Formats: sequence, C-alpha cells, structure tokens
Amino acid sequence: MEDLDDVEVTGAIVDAKIAEYEQFVEKVLKQELKRSLDDFRKGAEVIEQCKELRQNIDLLLKEDVTELESMVELGCQFYVKALVPDTSRIFVDVGFGFRLEMSLEEAKEFLVHKEQHLVQGLELKKAKTAQVKADIHEALHTMDLMMQIKSGRKPWLESCEQTLIDSF
Repeated sequence: MEDLDDVEVTGAIVDAKIAEYEQFVEKVLKQELKRSLDDFRKGAEVIEQCKELRQNIDLLLKEDVTELESMVELGCQFYVKALVPDTSRIFVDVGFGFRLEMSLEEAKEFLVHKEQHLVQGLELKKAKTAQVKADIHEALHTMDLMMQIKSGRKPWLESCEQTLIDSF
C-alpha cells in the first residue's frame, strides 16, 4: 500500500477543485447569504412596524382620542387627508392577508404576542445567517489549504511537532 505522503496531487486536479469551490461559494453560498440577510431585514422591519403601531395605540388610549385626522400616502409620494370618526376599533393584519377588527386594547395585546412570535422567527433567521457565513468561511479555508497543497506544502503537518512526525 502506498504512503499517503508519497501520493502526488497534480496541479490540474487542485485547480479544478479550487474552481469548483469558488463557483460554489459565488453561486450558492453568497446567494443564500443574500436571501438570508434580506429575510432578516424584512422580519426586523415588520417588528418595527408592530412597535410603532403599539406606540400609536398607546398614544390614542392615553390621550383618549375619539376622532383622528391624518395624511395617508396613496403611493409615489401622493398624500390625501383622511378622517377617522371612531378610533375605538382598528383593523390589524393578522397574517396571510387577513385583517381583523379589534378594539384598541385587544390590538395592543395581540401586537405584543405577534412581536414575540416575530422575534423568535428573527432569531432563527439570525442563526441561519450565521451558519451560511460559517459555511463560506469554511469553504474559503478549504480553498486556502488546497492552494497550499498545490504549492507543495503539507498544511496538515505544520501544526504537529517534528518529533511526532518523525515517530511515524
């Protein structure tokens, strides 16, 4: 049986593997990282909207506002005046395109629970992003090792003491 140190790895084989890893990092891992970061940002934005709505509801309750006049954006920076004659009830997006009419107190309580749920989902997205970043780092480290092998070095032996290497 051949000694593994005596096996020659040709430069062409290593170059092909390095190219394969580079392509994997660029086409798969970096795209996955981009999607993961976009998902994280969207989730954080929804949490901020929930907090803002909860603060507005608190303000309506604290100031005992029964009627409200506001400017509403129609899109493309076009605004119209809107009059809300009764602020005691509000429609809240509960997910999947459904909106539910609730009293301000019910909406406030619902938003607290929705925020907690969204924060848990955000933690999962954060963990996924960290895993993708770790995968990219590992792939780059593997490519570095392959380049060292191509140059004739043996990186797996560099961390070992010479006496240990000689004992084999």
